[in-house]
Amino acid sequence: MKATLRAGFVVTAVLALCGPLSLAAQGTPYDPEARLAELGIELPEPPDPVANYVNGVQTGNLIFLAGKGPLRSDGTEVRGKLGADVTIEEGYEAARLTAINQLAVLKAMLGDLSRVVRVVKVLGMVNSAPDFVQQPAVINGFSDLIVEVFGDRGRHARAAVGMASLPRGQSVEIELVVEVAPEGQVGPGSGSLELTYFGAAGWRISDGQVVVLVDPWPSRLKYGGGGHPDDARPDFARDDLAWSDTTLIDSLIPEADYILVHHGHFDHLGDIPYIARKTGAKVIGTETTAMILRAYGVPDEQLYAVRGGEDYQFEGFSVRVVPGLHSALDEKHYFDSRRYDENTPLQAPLRIDQFIEGGSLSFLARFERRTVLTMGSMNFIEREFQGLEPDILLAGINGSRLGLYDYDRRLLEATGFPRVVIPTHWDNFRLPYGFSQQANVERNLLPFIETARRVSPETTVITPVHLEPIRVH
Repeated sequence: MKATLRAGFVVTAVLALCGPLSLAAQGTPYDPEARLAELGIELPEPPDPVANYVNGVQTGNLIFLAGKGPLRSDGTEVRGKLGADVTIEEGYEAARLTAINQLAVLKAMLGDLSRVVRVVKVLGMVNSAPDFVQQPAVINGFSDLIVEVFGDRGRHARAAVGMASLPRGQSVEIELVVEVAPEGQVGPGSGSLELTYFGAAGWRISDGQVVVLVDPWPSRLKYGGGGHPDDARPDFARDDLAWSDTTLIDSLIPEADYILVHHGHFDHLGDIPYIARKTGAKVIGTETTAMILRAYGVPDEQLYAVRGGEDYQFEGFSVRVVPGLHSALDEKHYFDSRRYDENTPLQAPLRIDQFIEGGSLSFLARFERRTVLTMGSMNFIEREFQGLEPDILLAGINGSRLGLYDYDRRLLEATGFPRVVIPTHWDNFRLPYGFSQQANVERNLLPFIETARRVSPETTVITPVHLEPIRVH
């Protein structure tokens, strides 16, 4: 996990793919105070300084907390030397108590612990007998609680050292350095965006007020070849009837306000009939998209058929529809002129090959403080992107882009060299969650990252991990 601060942005994101993901642990929202409540911890009033100093000092986006010790709620302290008067287990609990006291100071300074972007450094001092050498085991009590509360954002650099004595004979004293988001940029409506990658071109984007889905397709069916021999799921031909993994969808998508659909191919639209009916979300897409969804019983009042150029204001959210192009498939021979309209007879369920492109779009999604330009293919109309200058670009970065002239540079230039770029539609979308995507990282992402580093050095490129939230402040 890496946190980067650039030009008013705080980005907390995964920059490299890890191993297979456990669905039970995926997609957990970042809410330190809710986590404290789950742990049964109520923060006390911050301990007052006992000399001429303050509890904490903020400079820039860093807060340096003064050393605190294991002060109990009744005003007593855990005192004594480790290795003489106090056991390692007692010292561990003293360090954990100290962590609670430091969190109380942070809460008082920040108002909302969700403003913590990263716990940077811990200095743990242990009142030690001369031959005691287990200081790290003691300070683990502090570190373990910090990670329990903040998750990966709580993993920190650390020193655990022995001291001949500490003030008043307390067993531990611990200092803390944290990185924080600017005031007013965390919490509902404050400009903090959370983006979660479903794979293919699929996303969940939320600012705490509005939930926007983009091409959500969690089912990731194995169809048309390109699967994996260890994937025991059934194979589908393109002329097979389509279906959705509704159990998985229910576990990942409890709600949605809007769904943006780039085009009508199955890996973009296949799960949206179920999701739209389940959530009641407004769906914005081409007329082809709207006709497919009508065939599946999605009510007309949820459907917004667009062609590109529209700029709609909704409550708390607006979206500009950007005309687009599909990827250069089939050795650049691909072009599909087919469209569905009100005169096209469609009866659900449709075969996979009946989910036709129907024209391609991009979207400029505007939230309260940030704009996101979404792409659903590895192609774009350069003049349509010029002047949009999004804060965040979800950039189509699959191998088909290599069939276009100087794609990576032109894309970054046309979009105004965005501060944050997150590749999309780069994975093997026929593999279920948990299978390695490392080959796609090396083939599709690393060359793009190298180009971005050369032509747009101020751009932060984030490699998303399936179902792991990315937060941009």
